[in-house]
Amino acid sequence: MKKFVALGLSFSLCLTLAGALNAGATEICAGMQGDANRDGFMTCSEAKSFAVERFTAMDRTGDKRLSIDEMETAMANIHKLMDTNGDRQVNVQEYVSYWCGVTPRKMKGSARGNKQPQFQKMDSNRDGKISSGECLALWTVRFHNADENRDGRLTTKEYVQSIIIWFADMDPNRDSLVTMSEWNSYWIGRCK
Repeated sequence: MKKFVALGLSFSLCLTLAGALNAGATEICAGMQGDANRDGFMTCSEAKSFAVERFTAMDRTGDKRLSIDEMETAMANIHKLMDTNGDRQVNVQEYVSYWCGVTPRKMKGSARGNKQPQFQKMDSNRDGKISSGECLALWTVRFHNADENRDGRLTTKEYVQSIIIWFADMDPNRDSLVTMSEWNSYWIGRCK
């Protein structure tokens, strides 16, 4: 556990704030978020589709821009979905299982680079696709970055507060709105 905390402290906040689920969604995805064909990998093409889907789901006003309020609401809804045991807190197993469809054992690889788009950050072996192990490495780090009091659980407040940092990273022109272009630049970048 100490390894995870140490790694979490050394990396900046990272990926697909792969953000919000449709308001009516009630199930946790059995596989990795964004792996549309369920082959165990998320390709660049799947990541692009996933990013558009998440952006659209969070854009409650339909104005093709995300406000911090829209993102906070979406993240609070995701927190509820991740909380599979209903204790109003999310542990690392619930968190990583939600995003990657796997339970953490040992963290292999690492989330590299602070300024890289999230897809490249996750693709640590640079093969153009995200494996469940690569997903696990990034989201474990993100969990520990969001766990402010280091108790191994995320409250809704901690999870939503992590969005403020993500939002600032996604909004380079600082107009307090994230466009689809800014969203894709942050999550996908230029992948093939």
